[in-house]
Parts: sequence; structure tokens; C-alpha cells
Amino acid sequence: MAYAAAVTVTNLSVRKWLVTISETDCGVADEAAITGLPSRARLLKQVTSLVSGTGTTVDPVIGTATNPTGVNVVASNDTAAADVNNVASPAIAFVSTTGLFHRSNPDAGADNVIQTQYLFLGGWE
Repeated sequence: MAYAAAVTVTNLSVRKWLVTISETDCGVADEAAITGLPSRARLLKQVTSLVSGTGTTVDPVIGTATNPTGVNVVASNDTAAADVNNVASPAIAFVSTTGLFHRSNPDAGADNVIQTQYLFLGGWE
């Protein structure tokens, strides 16, 4: 089967946003686009879990450009694991007028099922 990502952006309150990404048939180069967030925001939390598949770990990265590297990275995980839970302290501020791009980066296979959640705070105030 082909890679698929269902991305849901939920406004929890005036300035709080929850992004849920459900990926199937995910491999290392697969990427989900996130749109619908404020252009200026702060990343509070990143949670990624490998549900099933050939892979044993995920190493997520999120950024302001496709295949985020260098200055385009908003946040990247430090140590690959089956379950990743990162809390940004302090929160990570970013600007993006084109949306964000998420890669789960499983260590093996292209048949992985992966669930991710991001929590954002809109604005920089």
C-alpha cells in the first residue's frame, strides 16, 4: 500500500492547538504536512508512538520546510525510541506562513503505523 497521513488540527481554546497525525505504511522519507495553525506559535509538546510495523523506533522531526534540516527545523527528537514524549521547556517559538512538515523517521520498513500529537500555543505573547 501507499503512505497515508490523516492530519487533524483542533483548536482547543483561544490560543491552544492540538495536531494529531495518524500515519499508515510509513517509511523513513514519508512526510505529513500540517496547515491551519497560526503563523506565529510556540511548540509545547511532541508525542510519537510506533504502533506496529517492521520498525522498532521513531525519531520525529518537525520543521517549516519539507524534509526539515538546519534552520528549518522547529524541533527534532534526541534519542530514537518506540515511544517518544518531548516537552519543550521553554516552549519553542517559530514563524511559518506555509505550514509545518512532520517526519516520524522509523528505523526500518515502509509498513509502519505511527501516531503523533503536537501541542501548540498560538502567538508569542
